[in-house]
Amino acid sequence: MASASQDITPEDPAMLASTPTIPPPNGTIPNFVDPYTEAPTQIIVTSVILGLVIVFFCNRAYVKLWLMKKLSWDDATILVAMLGSLAYYVSCTWGAKRGGFGRHQWDISGLQATKLDLLVPGWLIAVLTPLTFLFLKTTFFILYLSLFNQLRWARLCSWLGLVVTALTYAILTACVFALATPRRDETWFAHQMSDAGKRTFQLLVPQSVIGLVIDLYILLIPIIGVSGLTLSLKRKIGVMLIFLSGTMACACSACSIYYRFVLARSNDTTYAIIPVTISTLCEMFVGVICACMPSAAYAARQKNSMYQKIVTTMTNLKTSWTASKNTYDSHPHSPVTETRPAPDVLKSTDRKYAHYFSLDELTTTASITDQKSSVGNNDSLRSESIV
Repeated sequence: MASASQDITPEDPAMLASTPTIPPPNGTIPNFVDPYTEAPTQIIVTSVILGLVIVFFCNRAYVKLWLMKKLSWDDATILVAMLGSLAYYVSCTWGAKRGGFGRHQWDISGLQATKLDLLVPGWLIAVLTPLTFLFLKTTFFILYLSLFNQLRWARLCSWLGLVVTALTYAILTACVFALATPRRDETWFAHQMSDAGKRTFQLLVPQSVIGLVIDLYILLIPIIGVSGLTLSLKRKIGVMLIFLSGTMACACSACSIYYRFVLARSNDTTYAIIPVTISTLCEMFVGVICACMPSAAYAARQKNSMYQKIVTTMTNLKTSWTASKNTYDSHPHSPVTETRPAPDVLKSTDRKYAHYFSLDELTTTASITDQKSSVGNNDSLRSESIV
C-alpha cells in the first residue's frame, strides 16, 4: 500500500521513523503525529450506507424465512456477498482508524509504513474485492433463472452471464491473491516493494472495467424481459423500477473506474485510496440492496406481512379518529344555561353530619318549602296572564 524510498534501509529504525515515505511538496512539513486525514469521510459515508443495507438484507431474510418459507441458491450467494462486503468494510475501517488510510503519504514515516495495521488491510481489500463481486453478481443471474424461466432467451443469457462472471472473477481472485500475498521468505513490507506487489495495482482498472460491463449486462436482461411481457403499462413500469435500481450500482462502478485510474498512477496511495474504498463499498452495498429489492416488493404486497399489518392498524386508527371527530362536529351543541343551586339552609358541616344529628328532616322540609313557593309563584303568573 505504501512505497518507500530506495535509500531507506529497514536496518535503521531511527532513519525510518524520521523519513517520510515520499518527499513532501515544497513548503510542506511532514506531520507524523496528528496529520490531516480523509478517514472520517470514508467511515461516515460507508457506515450510513451499511445501515441501509442491513435493513434490506434483514427484510430479505424475513421474507424468505417467514413469509415464503423457501430458500434458493441465490440466498446462499447473497449471504456470502454480504459477509464479504462486511469484511471489506471492516478492513477499510481498520486501515482508516489505525493504518493511515486517508493520510498523505508524506505524513507517514518509513517506520509507520512497515506496520501491519497498514499492510494487512491493504491486502484484504485487494483480495476481497473480486471475491465479493464473484458471489454478488452471480446472485442476479441465479435470480433471473427463476424469474424468467419461461423465456428461453433470458434463460440462455442468464446461464451465459453466470458462467462468464464466475470464471472471470475466480481468475481475478486467484491472480490478485497470488500477486498480493507475501512469499514464505518475505515480509509484508518487502513484498509491497517487490514487482509482484506493484503489479497488483495494474489490475485495479481492468477489474473495474470488467465489473461495469457485467453490471450493464445484468441490468439489460430484466429490462428487455419485462418490456416483452403482456402487462399493463403501470404494472410494467413498477416492475422495471425494481430492476432499474441497478443503475446506482453502474454509477458506482463507473466512479470506481475513475478513482482506480487515479490511484494506479499516484504516488500518494494512502490518500488516493479513500475515494476507491468509498466507491467500491458503495458498489457492493448498492448491489446487495438491488438483490434484496424483489423481496422488498414482495413484502409490500403480502397482506400477512408485518408491514401490511402496521399500515392496516395505522389506517384503522386514523379512520376511527376521523369518524369520531365528524360525529362530534355533526351534533349541534345545546345552549348553555346557567343554573343556580337552591339555597341551602345547612352549612357544609351540618350537611356532612346530617344523618348523624337527625338533620335529614330539616333538609327535606327546606326543599319541600322551596318547591311550594315555586309552585305558588307559577300559579300567580298564570292567573295574571289569563286576566
